Amino acid sequence: MNASAAVQFGSLLREARRRQGLSQNELGAGKYSGSYISHLESGRRNATPEVIEFLSRRLGVSPLEWGVSPAGDPAQLIASDTIEDLLVAERAWSEHDWAAAIKHSSQAAAIALAAGDTGRHWESLYVLAQAKFSSGDFVGAAELAEQLAEHETARRFSIARAQALSLASTSFRASDRLGWAVAYGARAVEASSTAPPIILAEALMALVGAMSEAGHTLEENRPALARLAELSPRLTSDHSRGTIAWTMGTAAFFGGEVEEGLRQHNLAKELLDPRRDLRLWLRLRSTAARWRLNAGIIAEVEDLIQTAALGLQILGNAYDVVELRQVQAMFALRTDDPGEAARIMSAVLDDPVLGGDSMSKGGSELILGHALAALGQEEAARNRYVSAAIHYEAEGRLRAAVDAWRRSAGREGLSNFLTLG
Repeated sequence: MNASAAVQFGSLLREARRRQGLSQNELGAGKYSGSYISHLESGRRNATPEVIEFLSRRLGVSPLEWGVSPAGDPAQLIASDTIEDLLVAERAWSEHDWAAAIKHSSQAAAIALAAGDTGRHWESLYVLAQAKFSSGDFVGAAELAEQLAEHETARRFSIARAQALSLASTSFRASDRLGWAVAYGARAVEASSTAPPIILAEALMALVGAMSEAGHTLEENRPALARLAELSPRLTSDHSRGTIAWTMGTAAFFGGEVEEGLRQHNLAKELLDPRRDLRLWLRLRSTAARWRLNAGIIAEVEDLIQTAALGLQILGNAYDVVELRQVQAMFALRTDDPGEAARIMSAVLDDPVLGGDSMSKGGSELILGHALAALGQEEAARNRYVSAAIHYEAEGRLRAAVDAWRRSAGREGLSNFLTLG
């Protein structure tokens, strides 16, 4: 390491240490003195590969971010650091430690890119995109999934491309860009035409979900739903068949087929395995409660809400909590307590996180409008309906927007709370 490189390394080391809030003695952790760390940060001493490795692990920074690397060839670097970071990232993701998953998958991607391993690079970025999605950074996940779909590895392997496109569709849908969600869902289905059933099913579910929320009719969704029904028995996992039943049930509710929606959601509750994905299992309870309430059904709803509430406030992200609060407010309305419904939704919209700019507000505004209407506050309710309509239009939920505009004009009753699930 020449003098110029030593100074640059020292400056970056100092920044990384200060970000972590560590003193020079604390960074050395008894192995290196504070005085030695000071010499490194000032560029007066060169760091050996052993020192670089130690400091990078202490600070959670890839050596490549400092413009240096431990001794050894790139293949050895990939075989150790990239795989290690990927394993940690995947473990963190499974344990809902999104910050750690994002950190380690980012490090793995940086090392793989520097070593020219395109396969590991794609894999690391895919884990990073999944972690961003699970943490609630849907926009970030969508942008990264778009890049993954055009990655060199995706151009070589159709399954990699299909997975990236499906994730892009799901992420765009979650970030309320429904036109993009439909487009990417259709591309994912096309890319999955010769893929194994589980990959094609994932693409079809992304497309069906996007089309339903964007206001496409049940008849428009029938071809994709028929393909899902045909694929389901071919999947070896009950859990995977449960996610298909969930998707088909929600599409049926969107299309007004309440009995079919109930049947499929009940099947999903039987098949989804909380040991595989507890958060998904909890979210199904919240969704099932929402659609029952939307159809005017009270039976079982209170138990579904209580079960979902026990876990989602711990395991869920902000979006999960907003959906849960909406369901709780809907239940209060259906059980003749509009004051409680108004309180819940007002608290959500006033919360700096739950009511922040990145959150979808259409559903919360609509439910609050219903609560105010039930309380006899007609003008305030009309204002909330208008706000809901504007939000829905911006999100591409045109059917929901039309419904909200009609309510603002006094043309709808309280029969249906939401047109999204």
